[in-house]
Amino acid sequence: MIKFIRGITVIFLFALFGCGALFIRYLIFPFQNSDIKKYETLQKSWQFFIWLLKTLKIIRIESNSLEKIKNIKNSIIVSTHPSFIDIVILMSVIPHSTCFVAEKLARNPFFKGMVNLLFIVEVPAIEEWLDVACEKLEKGLNVIIFPMGTRHRKNEHLKIRRGAALIAQKSRKNIVMLNIENSFDFLQIHQPIYKAGDRAVIYKLEYLDEIDTDKFLEKFPDEVTFKTEITKLISATLYKIHN
Repeated sequence: MIKFIRGITVIFLFALFGCGALFIRYLIFPFQNSDIKKYETLQKSWQFFIWLLKTLKIIRIESNSLEKIKNIKNSIIVSTHPSFIDIVILMSVIPHSTCFVAEKLARNPFFKGMVNLLFIVEVPAIEEWLDVACEKLEKGLNVIIFPMGTRHRKNEHLKIRRGAALIAQKSRKNIVMLNIENSFDFLQIHQPIYKAGDRAVIYKLEYLDEIDTDKFLEKFPDEVTFKTEITKLISATLYKIHN
């Protein structure tokens, strides 16, 4: 019975999330004349959504480095990715942030308006999304990336893509690495939305390290070597692999 109630609650909250996206995009954003204001509104709305999830005991968030994470500024942020709401959690915590989203979301009737306005769509043409990401960074935003490209479980070490290295090389912005873990599978890939278990899912956020892009460019001026070394370091840090 508890699992059923929790499942119905999650379905209701995500229906609210979708309706909220439409409300904000078409009834609030038109009256805001700057992108920064729009990102601030988005953050407040996602803070409210996370507050609802926590108040209804669907999730709990724990972190020993929350203040440090909150103060990340104008960086490329790479993180592990155990569930669908990871980006909502991160953007509710870190101000002035955007992220990459799947191209199919740019066609979703609930989210396409907001996605095309504030996010970076993962289109096949590298130069196109690379330029958009660098433009966001030039405006002072953070760009969040899940470099494994899909949701994964704690012990799954998927291959790290080179997108963060490409953006760092072109923008010369630093890369901040974060770890997100949850206590059991929730909103995993191919998992029904109503599978919320019988207790709160604990999300642990951890600040891992920062890569000084300028120092790496000095050490590895060759483009291919730079991308290779940055990607290896991200993989080792996110997956805590020590060679």
